[in-house]
Amino acid sequence: MSIKIRLKLVVDIMLFLAGLISIVTGITLLILPSGPGTRAGLAGTSSILDITARSGLRLWHNWSSLVIIALILLHLALNWRVLLCYMKNAFRPALRKL
Repeated sequence: MSIKIRLKLVVDIMLFLAGLISIVTGITLLILPSGPGTRAGLAGTSSILDITARSGLRLWHNWSSLVIIALILLHLALNWRVLLCYMKNAFRPALRKL
């Protein structure tokens, strides 16, 4: 297996895992209550490993979303030639009809 194919595989797996983290934390943030008494307003007490607090979940959610954006850009860069071929073939029948 070539290095480029391995890199594509690693990018796809990381994209899946980051998406899974973002989905789970997003749904959890949607369901969990916020406000006084829910540890939502305590500053400086949560860390990146404290996923029991909203601030820790929000941190995981935000960073995983940024990782997703970076991985999507890398995925597009790795598959740019394939995407161009898809676009050429998709619009070729429309050009023939003219």
